[in-house]
Amino acid sequence: MKNIKRTIVILLLIILIVTIAWLFIRKTFFPELEAVNMINTYYQSIIDEDYDEAFEQLYLFDYNEPDENANIKAGTNLRKSEAREFYLKKINYLKDKNYRLKDYEIVEVEYADGHSFWHHIELEVEVNGKLYNWHETASIYEGKLMIGEREDQFAKYRDGKMNISLID
Repeated sequence: MKNIKRTIVILLLIILIVTIAWLFIRKTFFPELEAVNMINTYYQSIIDEDYDEAFEQLYLFDYNEPDENANIKAGTNLRKSEAREFYLKKINYLKDKNYRLKDYEIVEVEYADGHSFWHHIELEVEVNGKLYNWHETASIYEGKLMIGEREDQFAKYRDGKMNISLID
């Protein structure tokens, strides 16, 4: 009986160690899987109207144009609480425009230089009762999701850009 308890404890400990190790291994050695997880969390959160969860996935930034070093990923000057408040204002703007993300599908992952990659995503969006199929890209920067090239003119109201106007 004592050996059975000891064996069970050892097995549980091994399972715990493997689980914790996998979390770190996945981010380091399988960044595409981490990106897919983040993309799925973001888009499903938008569909489910869990905007706080969607916000947590996003890379927040202020830039308008690339700087002299072509750096377009400069972060934001807002505190996280201010950024969250502004993001929710952007979402309310979308609601006022009768915008609703209905569905999405990751259709392709594209590689640039052997390690840089981004995902192509097809969206089904409803605006004022009319359905549209649009394409956009998403990449990971500093461990957060950055929405890139897009056909959806309303995407800027659900992405991480913090210095946009909410006036038509």
